[in-house]
Amino acid sequence: MATMGQTRERPEIRFHDEISSGWETLHQSRTFKARTAAMFGLLGNADLNGQRWLDAGCGTGTLSRLLAARGCDVTGVDASSEMIAAARGHLTDGTLAGRLTFQQIPTIASLPFPDRSFDGALCASVLEYVPDVAQCLAEIHRVLRPRGLLLLSIPNRDSLLRRGYRLAHAASSRVSARPLFRYLAFSKFDTSPAAMQGLLRQHGLTMLGSSFAGSPLPPALDRQPAVGTLINILARRDD
Repeated sequence: MATMGQTRERPEIRFHDEISSGWETLHQSRTFKARTAAMFGLLGNADLNGQRWLDAGCGTGTLSRLLAARGCDVTGVDASSEMIAAARGHLTDGTLAGRLTFQQIPTIASLPFPDRSFDGALCASVLEYVPDVAQCLAEIHRVLRPRGLLLLSIPNRDSLLRRGYRLAHAASSRVSARPLFRYLAFSKFDTSPAAMQGLLRQHGLTMLGSSFAGSPLPPALDRQPAVGTLINILARRDD
């Protein structure tokens, strides 16, 4: 879930290069497993076999591999060269490896794919880092086929816990230096379900469902709108 920028020198890209070696370990934590489960839960039992999906901001390919395990052919793109190198390094399963391709690109605001190339797109914790969210959504819409799905996660503006993290990050250099909070220096965009629904609609995407996750708290609390630090959204291209 690394960031996309317009130039290799952007600080958020350097940040994701730096954390790439620990990204897989982080995804094995209880908190990350819970947020992944909540996000993918929006897909339910949808049959993805034989579909072509884009993982926009694929990081080390953790979620790309989950899609591939459901029978998809997945193209993962990321601006971080270190994340892409790690993603390629994890292509050890022969069955999945044949369904996965990883490519470094400068930005998801300009995707190097023809119109209507994908049946679905995944964009997990990426839009918070990009300079132009609207342009990125326009590009995702462009490369989706009609009725194609978009599964994304984005910071929850209404999360009291996220607000607390931000206040602690701003108030203390010791907190700011902790790996758990360092991303807050680069995470700029957050939203609410209603605001995101409107933004998606402006780009020809209909929101089908949403959920909350992302905090280290038990699921009963984590999935509450005032607690979960992430909004998970399933949307569909209209035409």
